[in-house]
Amino acid sequence: MTRAHSGRRVLAVTIAMLALLVAMAAFQVLNHVSALRKNRAMVDHSHAVIEATQALFSLVQDAETGQRGYQLSTEIAGVGPEPSPEYLRPYTEAVRQAPAATARLRELAAKDSPEQQARIEAWTATLNDRLNLIGQRVELIRQGRAKENLQYAPKRGLAGMALARRQMAEIVAAEKALLDLRVEKAERTERLNFVGAVIVRVLAIIALLVAVFSLYRSNRRLSDEIRDREAAETARLETDALYRAVFEHSADYIFVINVSRDGVFSIAEMNPSAEDAVRADSDAVRGVDLYKLLPKADADLLTAYYRRVVAERRPLSSKDKMRWRGGRQVWESVLVPVFGEDGRVERIVGSSRDVTERERAEAAARRSQRMEAVGHLTGGVAHDFNNLLQVIRGNLELISPLIAADPQAAVRVQSALHGADRAAQLTRQLLAFARRQPLEPRVVDLGRLVGDMADMLRRTLGEAVVVKTAIAEARGRTLADPAQVESAVLNLALNARDAMPGGGQLVIEIADRTLDAGVTSSGEEIAAGPYVMLAVSDTGHGMSRETLEQVFEPFFTTKGEEKGTGLGLSMVYGFVKQSNGHIQIYSEPGKGTTVKIYLPRTDRPEEVAPPPPPGLGVRGRSAVVLVVEDDPLVQAATVGMLRTLGYDCLHADDGRAALEVLDSGAKVDLLFTDVVMPGPVKSPELAREAQRRRPGLPVLFTSGYAENAILHQGRLEEGAQLLSKPFSRDELARKISTALAVVRPIVLVVEDDALVRLSALDMIRQIGCTPVGAADAEEALKVLKGDGRIDVLFTDIGLPGVRGPELAEQALRLRPGLKVVFASGYGEAPDETRGRTGSSYLAKPYEQDELAQVLVG
Repeated sequence: MTRAHSGRRVLAVTIAMLALLVAMAAFQVLNHVSALRKNRAMVDHSHAVIEATQALFSLVQDAETGQRGYQLSTEIAGVGPEPSPEYLRPYTEAVRQAPAATARLRELAAKDSPEQQARIEAWTATLNDRLNLIGQRVELIRQGRAKENLQYAPKRGLAGMALARRQMAEIVAAEKALLDLRVEKAERTERLNFVGAVIVRVLAIIALLVAVFSLYRSNRRLSDEIRDREAAETARLETDALYRAVFEHSADYIFVINVSRDGVFSIAEMNPSAEDAVRADSDAVRGVDLYKLLPKADADLLTAYYRRVVAERRPLSSKDKMRWRGGRQVWESVLVPVFGEDGRVERIVGSSRDVTERERAEAAARRSQRMEAVGHLTGGVAHDFNNLLQVIRGNLELISPLIAADPQAAVRVQSALHGADRAAQLTRQLLAFARRQPLEPRVVDLGRLVGDMADMLRRTLGEAVVVKTAIAEARGRTLADPAQVESAVLNLALNARDAMPGGGQLVIEIADRTLDAGVTSSGEEIAAGPYVMLAVSDTGHGMSRETLEQVFEPFFTTKGEEKGTGLGLSMVYGFVKQSNGHIQIYSEPGKGTTVKIYLPRTDRPEEVAPPPPPGLGVRGRSAVVLVVEDDPLVQAATVGMLRTLGYDCLHADDGRAALEVLDSGAKVDLLFTDVVMPGPVKSPELAREAQRRRPGLPVLFTSGYAENAILHQGRLEEGAQLLSKPFSRDELARKISTALAVVRPIVLVVEDDALVRLSALDMIRQIGCTPVGAADAEEALKVLKGDGRIDVLFTDIGLPGVRGPELAEQALRLRPGLKVVFASGYGEAPDETRGRTGSSYLAKPYEQDELAQVLVG
């Protein structure tokens, strides 16, 4: 009761102090407002006095101005009519208003000091004398006594005005001084009031703080008692709420295991995620032994972990593979012991998480890293290794005709050539797995390609294997390297044959599929979109899950030693990935295997491979090949093979030397250059410069490992031709003949805008033509008058100087039959370009496909 009474008293004191503070604040505000009003009134009064003073003085000046005007008008009039009274209007108005202005000034001065009032009285008397003097002058002028007016006390008039001005200045200065004194007094009073209010407020605040402190002390013990009673309950509720929130909503499988004194483990509770996983309610399995819920192998595994937790009396983490819902999945678990009052482990709280997908992703990442490592290793070795193989193979082929008379030596040479071919194939397989093989993709119909392979597959696989094809009628096309597709199908078919030693059935299916974005069983992402599926299925013995996990690893094989390199499926995998596709494999022991390859579908028309040029291998005649190779042994072997084929050869050690040969004017029909070149002039730059100097010059690249010099994501640049090392004399003959047989149209591009011209040159080069650039008609005519071949004139219409149509007329006179293509950014074709035979029109901006259509059809 005493504590309550003390609390009420402290509360009353607090309220009183607050009321005092409010009252003081109100008093200060009112006092401040009153002081502001007084200050404003004083300022207004002083300004009024000054304005009234200036107004009265202005009236006197107006009177004097009127008098002078009247006097001047009289002098000008001379003998004649009397001047108009209008000249006296300022004087008349001043005399009329002066009494009221004087009275107003005296009324205002009544509120000022006596000294100021005396100054104003003296000043008004001076002004009245001045007005009287002005009036006397006016009267003399009216009476025609103007000369007397000029002699009438002139000094008195000047002195009077000077005195009036001086007195007015004193009045104004005195009024301003009075204003400053009044303001200073008001500010001093306000400061005193403010200081007093602050002192009172400080005292009130101190009193309020004392009261609040007293109230706090009186209530603290009560709060402590309440808090102590509620603390335990709040902590219990918070802990329970947090536990229930995690328990009820966690995606992990959380469970509680009871541990009996005799070491039996049973389910105590499961969260909803765990209930969904086991498809059982906690109430239904509560108290049930683990061996009654799980297979014995899984129950033995879990029980062993629980016994370790009980024995070691500390949390335990584990990761295991367990069979779950028809498959084996990877689980991460954490087990935490819960101790009773007697220190015994009474319960185990566990949390398990399915990390199968994460493990697959990590395995895919490790596989990708291994593939990258193999790629780097292969790339580093492939170039030098293939160069060595080229030296070996080239010299063996050069020796072969020389020892034809010795059968035993000829057999040994053929064995050596076969060994070199196997070594080269091994390198190609490694490059294919590492996605670094050079691809030459074109639009192909997989159904047609597989159909053409069917008979060859039946002969290769033997009569024990029945080959069937299921090719959908409505199927799309894909962009892929046909040779690599054939190699992949053959690899898969041979693997299927080996999996069916007693014979069986091989089915090859081609169909369109549309895939959704997702992840493969191996953890690799699938891009959504349309695909062409190539599936190869067999009825062989199948593979286990452990084998499937390693099936794409390089050098992994189930065929035993000396029965396989382990690179077949790795090469297929690398080719598919390099072609932006996906590969999936399905297999079970005793149920056969299905490998599905998905390659991106395209709407482009199928590209039919051109027929081989006639006379392959014998077209040497007068053709001259410039061989650019930095390795002297490879260079010598290549030159020797070309000369045995009937070609004349020039050779250079690097790009700069090759350009010097071209600049010398020597005849060159084909440039045959290694891709990896030392020195400042790299092979792509060499090819561009060579075709700039010799428009239409065919270029054939060769390399043991091209990497990115002429490849984009493993694919050859448009129009580029590549002969991979090591190559045989027949392969060299076919590639050289094909390159010489391909006639690349030469297009003269005439465009004054440098950026547009460079873009057009690049696009023309990409579509397989040879571009020649010119900035205006003058440059173009110089080219047309030369000896170089030009097949197409591609000109802008709005050229400076000679316009495009005029240039076309001159070009056709120089070269009748020249194809002309006009380009312009003005939309429709102008009238001046219509009706021209052999010409066409292309509106800017244009796409590469549109440009290709008008240039090469």
